[in-house]
Amino acid sequence: MTHGATATASKTGAGVAPNAPPPPLTRQGALRRRVPVVPVVLGLTALVVLVPLVALLTSLARPSTDVWAHLWSTRLPGMLLSTTVLVVGVTASAAVLGTALAWLVAAHRFPGRGLLVWLLAMPLAVPAYVSGFVWLDTVDESGPVGTWWTGLVGADAWYPNVRSLPWAGLVLTLSLYPYVYLLGLAAFRDLPAGRWETARILSGSRWRAFRDVALPAARGAVIAGSVLVALEVLTDVGTVRLFNVQTVADGVFRVWFGLADREAATELAGLLLLAAVAVLLAERRAAARRHEATGGRDTARLEPEVLSGWSRLAVVGAVVVVLVALVFPVARLVGWTIEAVQRGTTASAAGGLGHHLWSSLVVTGWTVLACVVVGVAVAVAARWGRRRHHRTLAGATTLGYGLPGPVIALGVLVVLAAVDRTGWLPRGTLLVGSLVGLVLALVVRYLALAVKPAEQAVGRVGRSTEDAARALGASPSGVVGRVQLPLAAQGLAVAGALVALDVVKELPATLLLRPFGVDTLPVWVWEVSSDSRWVEAGPPALALVALAAVPTALLLRLVIRGRRVDW
Repeated sequence: MTHGATATASKTGAGVAPNAPPPPLTRQGALRRRVPVVPVVLGLTALVVLVPLVALLTSLARPSTDVWAHLWSTRLPGMLLSTTVLVVGVTASAAVLGTALAWLVAAHRFPGRGLLVWLLAMPLAVPAYVSGFVWLDTVDESGPVGTWWTGLVGADAWYPNVRSLPWAGLVLTLSLYPYVYLLGLAAFRDLPAGRWETARILSGSRWRAFRDVALPAARGAVIAGSVLVALEVLTDVGTVRLFNVQTVADGVFRVWFGLADREAATELAGLLLLAAVAVLLAERRAAARRHEATGGRDTARLEPEVLSGWSRLAVVGAVVVVLVALVFPVARLVGWTIEAVQRGTTASAAGGLGHHLWSSLVVTGWTVLACVVVGVAVAVAARWGRRRHHRTLAGATTLGYGLPGPVIALGVLVVLAAVDRTGWLPRGTLLVGSLVGLVLALVVRYLALAVKPAEQAVGRVGRSTEDAARALGASPSGVVGRVQLPLAAQGLAVAGALVALDVVKELPATLLLRPFGVDTLPVWVWEVSSDSRWVEAGPPALALVALAAVPTALLLRLVIRGRRVDW
């Protein structure tokens, strides 16, 4: 065969099986020739996430000097100090408590262990502002504990000030430690048995083996959970307001509703943005310094040992945590709900329990649907795209979760107001104060919770499976719809559960952006608990806990089954 014949044969595919799967570059090239799907999907999604944040940052370039001078001379220094102390204290406490409890149930066997594994995660379903007003009513001077104390030692006896930063920190710790607990439990369960036994033999002590092997192996999970705790504390409004602790997040609402100054509130939210960025940069720096060893070929995982001796007291401590963080608050909510039913006070000015429950389901449902759909699109686009800027754009779509709710809400509000002023929309249509605006803010905030599980789920579909589908004549969209999505269904369920868990409890963004007639359960709880009407807060708070318990139980079940769950 001549050189020309050889070239002709190579061009016509001589010697190659007619149904051979096309190489990855050919597949991606065909996709790009039709529509630049990858850069369009990633670029538009990143734009939606970044524009509100950029709009917020631009407000810091033109500060309201008079308002800032007033805040600095009055409340701002105290806000900064309280926020710093609360974030550091709660994060450290939750990290220690969550890690200890995760190690207790992951590495030990004792009676009731299976039930305790579940109960220790359930406080995640009880929002901090709910357990906050339960304990505030219980231990306040006018509550049952305060009344008992004054009756015992006299009305003039000293009694601690419950509405203070330490009590707020304690409530936040008991509500947020499950973030560290769940991630730590998954990490400890994956600890290779060979590494653990070798450390036990060489160190001669379980404590030294835990310190030198188990804890470093779970360090990434503990840091990730601690970052989530820090971000939740930064964005908390309901709990700190109950305990009269003035933080920067609370200051945003006070300036917004008290002074009716949107620009000053936006600028103050910029401080939260900078604080959140500092937390995330610290986490990235810590992650860059970590050198975690893998299990290698050792597929056997840590085998729990029987708990004996004085170590059994740790179980008593875990039971106390469950009683304080879960059982007692839920029991009081049940009691208040029964009392509210007897009084006939199971409705608000906006409507009954059904109205608020439906509003929560509508907001949560639309947000979960939007996050999962966009998350799948981003995950698939990131898998098809192999260039560096594709990965950068995919990472940019997850930035919203690292920022506090008030920051995103105000950033979205600035953008929506600017769009409304342009007159592009049909006459009488406004985005500010609409369900679309609220869902958009929640999507920006929680999209990362859908993108990460979707990327993991899509990534588990092998390239050979995709190539086989393409060889059988499936189009790129057919590969996505008929191969990737069905095989990734369980991962998408994880994404939906993660988004639902946070959205159903979300308060700050909903308070700022909710449209007229959309009154979620957290809003109802906020309105009645702000006036210390605890009995009226019982029904919506109990319904809220029941709703949040569903995705919490699903996530824990996945952890117990050994499935990796990332926030």
